Amino acid sequence: MKSSLTTRLTRTLFALIAATAAASLFIVEQFVDDVENTILDLELKADAEYFKDQLRKGQFSPVKTARLDAIFLPEGDVEAALPHYFQARNPPFSQEIEVGETTLLIVGEAVKEPEGKLFLAQDITIMENREYLVQLVLVFVAAGMLLVGYFVARAGARYLVRPFRKLIREVLGTEPGSAMPRIATDYRDQEFCDIADAFNRFLSELERHIQREKSFVKLASHELRTPLAVMSGALNVLEQRQSLSEADEKTLGRIRRAMQTMRDDTEVLLELARSEASSNGARNIQLREIVQNTIDDLEHGNPAQVGRIRVFDDHPGLRVRAHPVLVRMLLRNLLQNALRHTLSAVEVHILSGGILIKDFGSGLPDKVAENLSPSSVSGEGLAKTDQLNNTTFGLLIVRLVCERLGWELRVLQSDDRGTEFKIEIDSQV
Repeated sequence: MKSSLTTRLTRTLFALIAATAAASLFIVEQFVDDVENTILDLELKADAEYFKDQLRKGQFSPVKTARLDAIFLPEGDVEAALPHYFQARNPPFSQEIEVGETTLLIVGEAVKEPEGKLFLAQDITIMENREYLVQLVLVFVAAGMLLVGYFVARAGARYLVRPFRKLIREVLGTEPGSAMPRIATDYRDQEFCDIADAFNRFLSELERHIQREKSFVKLASHELRTPLAVMSGALNVLEQRQSLSEADEKTLGRIRRAMQTMRDDTEVLLELARSEASSNGARNIQLREIVQNTIDDLEHGNPAQVGRIRVFDDHPGLRVRAHPVLVRMLLRNLLQNALRHTLSAVEVHILSGGILIKDFGSGLPDKVAENLSPSSVSGEGLAKTDQLNNTTFGLLIVRLVCERLGWELRVLQSDDRGTEFKIEIDSQV
């Protein structure tokens, strides 16, 4: 699952705040530690200069207080009299050592007059304990800063994403149609205003395309209906003359049925082109009856196909609510496709959940089979234009009709053993 932009911004802002806090605390710690060491070192060096001056004046005497020890070792004397932490050390030196639970800062200086070694030791345990307390306080301060930083990052991310969410809601709320409302462009940030303007321009262009398509459909509807009306009138004239033989009457009947089929198909195709619903023509139909009528029409149109289609009714009396012309067009295109790709029989299985049409030909091209599968359709309606271009016209009609009826078309098999189409029907009665 993809993370949201708010989550990513929260993480990024929190990481920046945490890194800034950590760097700040590290710098403060280093500065405090350096100041402490510098002060202590300067204090002991100042004490060492004072005691060396006392030695030169002959006024020096060993000093031992609660926090400071000062010892002078004349040249040639043994170091056994010195505390162990001064022994075996050659001045000059300055070092921090641990003696039990006591922390000492020791300094050693070489003295020329009188010749010898001056040792100083200062107890800095209190200072070290205070430093530990300061470090503990800094840890709690850092934890508090991180907690506050998280809420600041979260609130900041939501504030930054708020106009973007508003823009998304307006875009998602735009329903396709001939008159689509424009989204607001009153954003404070110029980038969001540019996106809104671009989307509104896209809507304007889309509306112009829809208007042109509607105009074309109206013109096509008139141009297609006119010749059909002329042919219907001519057939009526021939029937009124009553000069046709019985064979001509049968031929005339076939022509009238074909013309009626063409009229129905034209109405359905125009309806599909207009993307209008078919609820007005929907009614309860028996699936076996419409399958058989479609087969009869195909056999009457091409006597060579008589007997090639076999029907297996596994669910007698199955009824569905749908537009009968759409169902007939769907079946006719699938059966014509099957008959065209094989010389053997074509099987139609009426199942409880739909219809299975099977042929034993060479199978569909891979691109056509892929484009007919449900995974090739993204969102609603048709897939991309290049997918439609790779689909034959008959199968394109099949796909359009299935989408209009709310049925699902699946290619169960398509190889050198044949092709199986399954139409899954949801609206049973």
